[in-house]
Amino acid sequence: MVGSAVVVSGCGVIDLGRPRQAERPGGEPSAAPSAGPSEQSRDEEPLEPKNDPLAGDGPLFAHFKRVRAADPCDLVPHTMLKKYGPEQLTVRGSGMTECQYLTGHSDASKSVYSFKIDLHAHFEQKDAEDAEEEKLGGRTIYREEYSTDSASHRSCHYKVPYEGVEGSALALDLLKTPPRGEESRPWPQRCTAAKHYLRAVVDRIMKLPPRKGRAVGVMGKDPCARKDDLLAALGRSYELVDVRYSSPYGCELELANKQKNQKLTLRSGFAFHERQTGGVSSPEVKSRRLTMNGRYMLSTRSDHRVTKSCQNSVELRRATNSRKDDAHYVTVGLSSAKLKVEDEDASFEAPPVSCTLATKLTRIVLGGVRSSS
Repeated sequence: MVGSAVVVSGCGVIDLGRPRQAERPGGEPSAAPSAGPSEQSRDEEPLEPKNDPLAGDGPLFAHFKRVRAADPCDLVPHTMLKKYGPEQLTVRGSGMTECQYLTGHSDASKSVYSFKIDLHAHFEQKDAEDAEEEKLGGRTIYREEYSTDSASHRSCHYKVPYEGVEGSALALDLLKTPPRGEESRPWPQRCTAAKHYLRAVVDRIMKLPPRKGRAVGVMGKDPCARKDDLLAALGRSYELVDVRYSSPYGCELELANKQKNQKLTLRSGFAFHERQTGGVSSPEVKSRRLTMNGRYMLSTRSDHRVTKSCQNSVELRRATNSRKDDAHYVTVGLSSAKLKVEDEDASFEAPPVSCTLATKLTRIVLGGVRSSS
């Protein structure tokens, strides 16, 4: 394998329809987001109220608030990494809870070391059962291996669950990239180096102290802060069934309109990205490049049989780094499906969704971010 140090950012259309799939160091990049929701299974259960751990008043609510208040790049020392070479690059991940240091000599003949932390990585008891349990001081930490990680011989991955918070852990991914043009070789000390770094940062990170400076753009903002205004815009015909935070910067409202037999899902999310340009349009999925309040916006409409949706991604702040992948994006999507299917012979055709309403909801979320900036 020929080595190269690459930082990858999302492109195409921001997909709020499923949890963001993180790229693992050394593995193949995640599949690019589709331009719209895919067809759902006929066996999908109808919407029912549930006690979801990601509910708006659930145990992760306060934790995600603390994660948003912290700046991951404030919490990790990089002076201790000087032995690996001078710092080359600091990268914030698209999910905004990540910070990556790429250290090593700028000389292409030298190896590059990547230390990346994520203040929130999904982690539950079932994940612990598939990982190697280790001790770090008085803490239990978990070392994970991934079948898709082609660089497992030169990388190491640890997760440290937050105490009293089911479903969230601090993650550390360490990767050594060989000099350009050279073959990949094993790094026997990879997990020893990862543990040494983790020992230096874990206590401070677990406290999640607030960021030092003022948050700008979408950083630190709650994607569901305007929930009441969004519900008011939807009207009384829609009953709120569930509120979920899929991540610190991703929120979903599930609603039901029994008269229309409609399940409506409103998704609001913030992220860093390169400029979103949309994929190739098809009869089912169409994208348009527009503006909203003078800001660039990509609007996408999906017209599948069982799910119909409209989504707007607004570029709140333009990219500033050399890779042009740190633009601040506000994305709001509205999707419609049948609430219940009465019998096997009934049509699965989803009720229509209003793109005009989706645009109105986007303005509400965007206004909330700007007013608090």
